[in-house]
This record gives sequence, structure tokens and C-alpha cells, in this order.
Amino acid sequence: MEKEFQHSAADNALDGRLRFDGKKRKWQVKQDIKPFVEEAKQERDIGFNKKANYRKFATIPDVVAIEIATKYGVNIHDENTQRDKNEMSKFKKIIIQNYPYLLVST
Repeated sequence: MEKEFQHSAADNALDGRLRFDGKKRKWQVKQDIKPFVEEAKQERDIGFNKKANYRKFATIPDVVAIEIATKYGVNIHDENTQRDKNEMSKFKKIIIQNYPYLLVST
């Protein structure tokens, strides 16, 4: 199975396509990511809460999680990925390089 995923700048949506056995079967995933981008910016402006037990890294819309899983093979929703330091490091690098507007802290 051949996988493709493309970012579409129109309406801040992500569009993807899958091809099966040479026959095109299309699917699309769209989500307005503007609220996520705005939330990340607000959280960056507020700064780190020193009373919190953790530091939030980024705000990740579902369409971005799907794109990363499809394009890079890192499924952030998988508990095994979340426990694997190497996979989480890879995920963070992907966010920093390709989706810096979603970062809350570095």
C-alpha cells in the first residue's frame, strides 16, 4: 500500500490520500487548526507555570498527529510511543522542524 499525505494551506486543513493496489481510493481529513495555533501562541505568551508538574511541549491537532503517523511512522496516540524516549525525541524534532507554530515551549 502506498501512502501519501499532503498539507493543504487552504483553510488551514490537512488533506491526505491513500492508494491501494494501483487503484486510487481517496480519503480526506480536515480540521480547522486556527484555534490550536492561537492556543499555542497564548500559552507561549503566558509562559511556563512553575507550579505545574510537567511542561507542555506543544498543542497537537488530530490532523497533525495523523500526518506525522502517516508520513513519519510516529503515532503519538500509541502508549508505546509515549513511553519510548527515542520515539518521543523523534516526535519532538518533527514538531520543531515542521510545525513550530504549535510549540508551547522548547
